[in-house]
Amino acid sequence: MIPINAYPAYIRGGKLHLKYLSRYPQQRIRETIELMEKHRGRKVTRERLIGMLREIFPSEHDLRVINLIYYSLLVFYKLSEEKLSFTTSGRIRVRINDEWDLRLLFYQWVQETFGGFIPIEERESAMLRFCEEYGVRRDALESVLAGGMLRGYKLIRRTSIVPSPEDIIAVSNFLLIEKTLGLSDSATIYFYDVSRKGSLIKDMIFRSKRARLILEFKEKNNMLICSLSGPLQIFKHPSPIYGEYISCILVGSLAAHRKWRLRAWVRYRKRKALYEISSYDSRIRLLEPPWKYHGKRRKIEAFDSEIEMKIYNLLRRIFPEARILRESEIISTEDGTIFIPDIVVEKNNRKAIVEIAGFWTENYAKKKREKLDAAYRSGIRDLVVVADKKLSKHFRNTQYPVLYFDKSLAIARSLRQAIGNILTSKRNYQTDTIRPSK
Repeated sequence: MIPINAYPAYIRGGKLHLKYLSRYPQQRIRETIELMEKHRGRKVTRERLIGMLREIFPSEHDLRVINLIYYSLLVFYKLSEEKLSFTTSGRIRVRINDEWDLRLLFYQWVQETFGGFIPIEERESAMLRFCEEYGVRRDALESVLAGGMLRGYKLIRRTSIVPSPEDIIAVSNFLLIEKTLGLSDSATIYFYDVSRKGSLIKDMIFRSKRARLILEFKEKNNMLICSLSGPLQIFKHPSPIYGEYISCILVGSLAAHRKWRLRAWVRYRKRKALYEISSYDSRIRLLEPPWKYHGKRRKIEAFDSEIEMKIYNLLRRIFPEARILRESEIISTEDGTIFIPDIVVEKNNRKAIVEIAGFWTENYAKKKREKLDAAYRSGIRDLVVVADKKLSKHFRNTQYPVLYFDKSLAIARSLRQAIGNILTSKRNYQTDTIRPSK
């Protein structure tokens, strides 16, 4: 996700506006690519590159725009440290593969030897002592510690082919929307002309569930409404990991779907503003995710957490004759609300839903309770919640059973009883369900 100094935004009339690269002549964008190609294979500093980019846009006084261009180009290029590839020859032998390895080794040594800080008057003697212990040349260590700030890094291209101006603009649009959602309190995305049985929508719903994005889905007139609780609502500050999941799941779905509209409430520079954009807007006609070009997309773990894996395995032991299904289906209630169970225990055509509420943040717990209450009101009644006992204050007076666990996870007996009562009752939830695509 781009830093805030590469986010050219301003607020006017209560709305957030962005400076999209599509407003600039493509010839200027092409010149930035030619600049990178000219210096490919050479050593160059970040500051020098940004300085040369500013020369291409002499009338653009907003440095955030130049930084946005720079980070968009870094999807296709990178500044690479030189490979060192040697083994230290002193009393302590360590394999060094690149400059970062040597820099990290020195920092760790400073932490262990000096408590993390070298007094200025001891700097020279400390560096000599390190070089003697590890058999590293003094000039080599000095050069590595200076890093690219003084010498620069080698500029290389990540992709096999030269990017086009359209590629740079498409990626920059993605980075802008990604950053906007990363600064959001809440957001609503309307996907038009969708089929719930389509692989795109199923992939987004199941991946968002596994990534623990606080998302609510609702179907209405061949439209999927996706409501996001943004990082600033859940964490009260930007969250890098939550932001990465927003990127790879939600913004990735925008790039893949043809018809959509986005409304987001964003906090920017201590002010709250509304951001609106749609796929019909000519400014973002080009929209592509970075992983289209270099294939690096954040991996979603098989289990949300260790506690979910333990409960899943516990249920398999308690009910060996039943089918224990993880995130196996999308349940659509009568009012169009979409609910994705954490675990479903199925036996003799009856099902029990097990929802897990592990300790995360206070806001997460509140949202989880609201979502479970809404699911219950929508007709999902055969529900058992397994919650961290630290969250007990958030799950008082529920209409569904809540079992609390601690580190010992001693809930097998109560879990067997609660789920057994559902599986042996005559009532079972009646919903429209579909299975995930394989």
